[in-house]
Amino acid sequence: MKHILNFTIVAVVTMFTMASCTKFDIVDTGSSNGDHDMVMWDYFKADPYNWDSIMVMANHAGVKDIFDGTSKYGKDITFFGITNHSIRRYLLTNDLQKVTDIPADECREIILSNLIAGAMLVDDFIEGKPSEDTNELIGTGGKKYTTFSGKTLWIYTIKEPFGGVPQAGAKSIQIVALDTQKRIRVASTDIKTRTGVVQALDYNFTIKDI
Repeated sequence: MKHILNFTIVAVVTMFTMASCTKFDIVDTGSSNGDHDMVMWDYFKADPYNWDSIMVMANHAGVKDIFDGTSKYGKDITFFGITNHSIRRYLLTNDLQKVTDIPADECREIILSNLIAGAMLVDDFIEGKPSEDTNELIGTGGKKYTTFSGKTLWIYTIKEPFGGVPQAGAKSIQIVALDTQKRIRVASTDIKTRTGVVQALDYNFTIKDI
């Protein structure tokens, strides 16, 4: 009986550990799983829990080639990744049944608004500080970027607190969409592929905030 109990405890602990640590997990405020020796599209395909809806959206919009690295935008791009959670919520909010119920032109606009030129890692973005004036969208530092749809983003990094110590944690990417006046944060940084970088947005990101 003692041996059976010990085996059960070990099995439960092992199962919990395996369930808590998958290869492609998006981890809030942390760096993700480094280099992926594949094109961005194949990275999405390998992690359907987070990305299968963006694949449907890209196919519907006719922009799969962007993630394959064969479009006019080339292979050095950064995608502020929209996860399945955000897309499902968008469908529910708009009383839509499936991703392809969103007009193709709208899907294209959504995707292009979340893409910028250059394979930008967290250290490539400039450190900044939000404005202390609530009426001012742009603070100090950072830099403005133009998305593939023509939207303007002010992007900067900050160091998160850790263990109660200010600025002792990992860097995080902060985005201010100047067209919509929305503030957005990246949940998981530096997902590197052969055709660019994914900076995954929070699960609670709302589509069209950019």
